[in-house]
Amino acid sequence: MADWSIWQALEEWRNKRHELDPVFARAGVAPELDSLVNRIGLDLRREAPTRPLLTGNKLRDDEEIGRYHQAYYRHYDEPLEKIDGLLRRSWVPEAGPIADLIRQEVARLRILLKEQPGTHPAFGDVDKLLQHYLHLDHPDIMINPEVLNERRRLLMDVAGYPLQVQNALKDPYNDSVPPLSSSSFRDQLHEKMAQYLAAHWLHSKVITHWYISLALDGALARKKRDATDDTRIASMMKRRWPTLSVTMPQFEQADQIWYLLITLIAIASLFFELWWVAGGLIFWLYLSVGGHQRERKEIEARRSQLAARASSMKVTRDRFAHNQISLERLSFQLRQLDEQGEYFDDTVFALLGLHQHEA
Repeated sequence: MADWSIWQALEEWRNKRHELDPVFARAGVAPELDSLVNRIGLDLRREAPTRPLLTGNKLRDDEEIGRYHQAYYRHYDEPLEKIDGLLRRSWVPEAGPIADLIRQEVARLRILLKEQPGTHPAFGDVDKLLQHYLHLDHPDIMINPEVLNERRRLLMDVAGYPLQVQNALKDPYNDSVPPLSSSSFRDQLHEKMAQYLAAHWLHSKVITHWYISLALDGALARKKRDATDDTRIASMMKRRWPTLSVTMPQFEQADQIWYLLITLIAIASLFFELWWVAGGLIFWLYLSVGGHQRERKEIEARRSQLAARASSMKVTRDRFAHNQISLERLSFQLRQLDEQGEYFDDTVFALLGLHQHEA
C-alpha cells in the first residue's frame, strides 16, 4: 500500500471519525482552523451597532447609551470568544507561544472595549497573530518544518499501519504484511505498538482500538494454528513418551528412524539369541504403543481446549469490534483467556490502559 493511499485512507477515517482531528492537528493538518480564522476575521470587520440618537432627555439618553455600549461590547466580544475557542482546539504544540501572544492581545482589546466604550479598537494585530498561528510563520517564534514532517511520517507509518494490514488482508496476493499467525507479524505489530505508545501526541481511542483489534486478530490466528498443529500441542505437554522426536523436533522422520532402529536391534538380538536384550526391546515397543495412545488422547483433549478458547476469543473480538466491550473490561477478559501470557504481552495491556483516566 503506497504512502499516498495510506494517507488517503486516514483522511477517509478522519472524515468519518472526528476523534482523529486532534491527531492530524498536532501534525499541522487542520483545514477547519483556516475557515474558522477567516470567519473570525469577517466578524471583527462587521459593522458595529449604530449609535442611538439623543433626545435631550438626560435620563433616557443615558439609559440608551448604556445599552448601546453593552451591545457594542457584545458585538466584538463574540469574535473574541471565538478566538478563545480556537486556541482551545488541538494544534501544533510548538505554536503555544504564539497562542500566548494572541491571548495577551485579546485581553488588551477587552480592556479597551470596556475603558473606551463605543470606540472601534484596531484589530489588525490580533488578525496578524492569528495568521501567524495558523501558518506557523511568526518571525520571532520559528518552528522547524522537519518536526511536522516527522509527525506526518509517523502518522502514516504508525497510525496507518492497522489500515495497511486491513488492505493487505483483502488482497490474497499482497505480501507486504506477514501472515497473522506468524511470529514475524507479532514482532512487527509489537514494534509498531511500542512506537505508538512512545508518540504521546498520536494517542487516540480510535487508533488504540485499531491496534487492539489487530492484536486480537493475530492472537486468534495463532490460537487456531495451535489447535490444528499436533507438533506444537505435543511440545506444550509436560510429560511425553521418550522418543527421538522429543529431542530433535525439527527432524520430521525422527520417530520412524527411532523405532526402525529399535526393531532392527530386537531382530538382531533374536538372531544372535540375546534373549534378554530382545525381550527388553520388544517390551519397550509394546509400552511405546500404549504411551503414544495416551499421548494422542491428551493431544485431542488439549486440541478441544484450545478450540474452545479460540471460540471464546472470537466472541470477545467480535464484541469488541462492535464496541460492546470497553478497554478496561477487555483487559480483564484477555487475562482470563491468556493465563500464561502466551498471546498477549505487557505492550497490549499498556495499550488497554492508555485511556482509562480519560473522561
